[in-house]
Amino acid sequence: MRTLRLAGAASVALLALGACGSQQGAALFVGDERVPETTIDGYVTTIADFRADQGEDLGIHDYSGDREQVVVYVLYSELGEALDLTPVSSAGADGLEAIAVEAEDYFQQLVERSEPRPLTESETAAAIEAAATDANVAAYTQADFELLAGFTDDLAGYIEEYDISVNPRYGDFDLSPLPSVFPVEVPQR
Repeated sequence: MRTLRLAGAASVALLALGACGSQQGAALFVGDERVPETTIDGYVTTIADFRADQGEDLGIHDYSGDREQVVVYVLYSELGEALDLTPVSSAGADGLEAIAVEAEDYFQQLVERSEPRPLTESETAAAIEAAATDANVAAYTQADFELLAGFTDDLAGYIEEYDISVNPRYGDFDLSPLPSVFPVEVPQR
């Protein structure tokens, strides 16, 4: 009986520790920055309002893609700031548009900083497979693939260095522009 009570107490303690680590209300973390879910939800609401204005039936709309895109925007924005990249002017843009412009600019700066590297055999095979089913990927040159390889290596390094993580609410999250060839999974917290 004592063993069962100890096991029960240990289970409760582990659950309490797990709840502390998830930091309820946080959508993502980049370094010391904690982005609240309300920020992501606010941007997603902006998208929903736009869709409603366009006459879309929001009752059947799946918001997961919108949430993922917003998380990508905010993540690149936070990462760009953490790396002290050159800020972009988004004068005249609203909140969502400004964050999208900023994220795209930081993304381009990160790509420009990357050093190309040769592909591994498994990456080459994955690139050939992806090109067979996607016309955009089929148009990539060897240099494009090598730059993506270096870029995704950098992304994986930033994820580790800046302790980047996302809330499990957003599911499995891959930051790579070509995840079937160069996966860059973002851990959940």
